[in-house]
Amino acid sequence: MEINIEILKKYPLCHRCFGRLYAKLLHTNNFERGKALKIVKGMELESLLKKIEEGGGNKDEILGLLKCLYRSGLKEIKIKEIKEEIVEECPWCKGIFEKSYMEELANKAIELLKEYEFDTFMVGTHIPEDIKELEKEIETPYMESIRQEFGREIGKLIAAKMNKQPDKTNPDIVIHINPYTKDIYLQVNPLFIKGRYRKLVRGIPQTHWHCRFCRGKGCEKCNFTGKRYPTSVEEIIAEPFMKVTKGTKEVFHGAGREDIDVRMLGNGRPFVLEIKEPKIRKIDLNKVAEEVNKSGTVEILNLEYGERKDVVFFKNEPHKKTYRALVECEEKITSEDIEKVINTCENLTIHQKTPKRVLHRRADLTRIRKVYKVWAHKIDDNHFEMKIFCDGGLYIKELISGDDGRTSPSISEILNKKCICKELDVLEIHDETS
Repeated sequence: MEINIEILKKYPLCHRCFGRLYAKLLHTNNFERGKALKIVKGMELESLLKKIEEGGGNKDEILGLLKCLYRSGLKEIKIKEIKEEIVEECPWCKGIFEKSYMEELANKAIELLKEYEFDTFMVGTHIPEDIKELEKEIETPYMESIRQEFGREIGKLIAAKMNKQPDKTNPDIVIHINPYTKDIYLQVNPLFIKGRYRKLVRGIPQTHWHCRFCRGKGCEKCNFTGKRYPTSVEEIIAEPFMKVTKGTKEVFHGAGREDIDVRMLGNGRPFVLEIKEPKIRKIDLNKVAEEVNKSGTVEILNLEYGERKDVVFFKNEPHKKTYRALVECEEKITSEDIEKVINTCENLTIHQKTPKRVLHRRADLTRIRKVYKVWAHKIDDNHFEMKIFCDGGLYIKELISGDDGRTSPSISEILNKKCICKELDVLEIHDETS
């Protein structure tokens, strides 16, 4: 490998930056590597200079290279011809690795971090375009970028000062630093809390709905709340968490959703609460759950800390479900009708077009779903109760009514009687292994 010092004619790189050109060689730091390489080249050049002086040859080229080495910080060169030279500022790092400068940047970052509770962090280094262009020009196969080295060194300094751990995969906070301008800002990553919820009453939507008249701004129709409904599962769960974490915003992720007039019972529906920019990350989950459960309308259980991947996982995971439905029929129901429903619905394939009631917000598609098993018993001449074990994504109200032929077969079609769903509860959302 040839150590090229010709680059120093154009760019007086400091020891650290010259060493960074060969960062992947030998296990030492860039400063020591760069200084050692310059010393070796300086010794070679001084040796050549002495031979030329003894032989009476032209020494200008050798002197020129020695001057370049001196201007780049190699003050160990003591020959008289370069005593008037001065060490120039490195055009690559511009002095950002000076100890006092690094301390200043680290302390500035720490001052911002004091507002937040966190365990892990990562440094995101922002380098100006002119520095990136210089890197491209002088690049070698053994080089590391200044972004990599600065991020590593400032990260070690902050970690030591705060007793925190760097984490490149899933940090609590990312510290964004432009070392050339001293600009620093924090990216506080969300806190994810996962669990299951039960909705014990009807009439509550899963998520916040804006007033349809003012779109959330507040008007007489909504009593200036901006809301279509007084509360939601999301708000009942999120408000206590927002209070203790001091987050700026929350996003509620549910594994599907039930209609407003449907209860969610049994083992509960999986959810992840994403809290943006939390100042407090370590909270007593059980204590917050107790606060939520006091509402008497929503209960949460099985709480634990989650990750971003949990949102993707359960949104993509197919869940079979068990429902309880109270069915009302216009005509009289017989015991034979009940038996027919039970027998016909065993492993029954359903072709279901998007229900008319949601066509305004859902694409008009035909979905194929399966009913695996039905249990049913008669209540009176016009009512019976069903328990339905089926694929997720099957609209149960339309499975019962037929939705004017858009769902087939339906309970109405099987019985040849007009039936509607009067009450619906989700009894269980089955895990993949259920």
